[in-house]
Amino acid sequence: MAISIFAIVVSLAYGSYRATFLIIDTTESQTEIYNKASITMNRISNDLGSLYLGTSGFLQGKPQKIGNKEADTMRFTSTAHLVLNKNEQAAGYATISYTIEEDSETKALRLFRQDKAFRPIETDEPDVKKGLLLCDGLEEVQIIYYLNQGEQQDNWDSKEIEKSDSNAPRLPDRIEISLLFMGPDEEAQPIRFTTAVTFPGTVPRGETP
Repeated sequence: MAISIFAIVVSLAYGSYRATFLIIDTTESQTEIYNKASITMNRISNDLGSLYLGTSGFLQGKPQKIGNKEADTMRFTSTAHLVLNKNEQAAGYATISYTIEEDSETKALRLFRQDKAFRPIETDEPDVKKGLLLCDGLEEVQIIYYLNQGEQQDNWDSKEIEKSDSNAPRLPDRIEISLLFMGPDEEAQPIRFTTAVTFPGTVPRGETP
């Protein structure tokens, strides 16, 4: 009888400890996701907040899908240049690119940020370098551009806008960025984070924001 009672107690205790460890593990995974989202959103917001559309400056955003996953990309000039090399110039403009690739093992999306010194004459040729990994574990990256009338679109090209109408606003009213993270485990629902960067007015040709 004593052995049976002891076995029951051990079984109950094991079940309780196992449940506790699962809760701790899930909480830690969720915290990691929240930290990733916070760092990524802050970086993108700071870059866009310092967006430069003066002479030769531009903003280009393109919708993209990898498989059936939204994987939008964005490229623009900004004053938010991060110096990671002691030989680089400490100040100045930068061409910043956000690109996506799929992890071959997990099939999750990975977001890369490339930051290079801005050249007045930029080509539309894609850069072979993808930059530094900013965020992983993503299910979706969606970027929406809103006009001041509330109309939304999934692409933007300030160069084309300037060609067609030099007086037209080269910036949207706001840019909304949405990141969908894979859940902490296979049974968990994906977690979405959304932020937006608002631009107070238009940026005429040849002027800085």
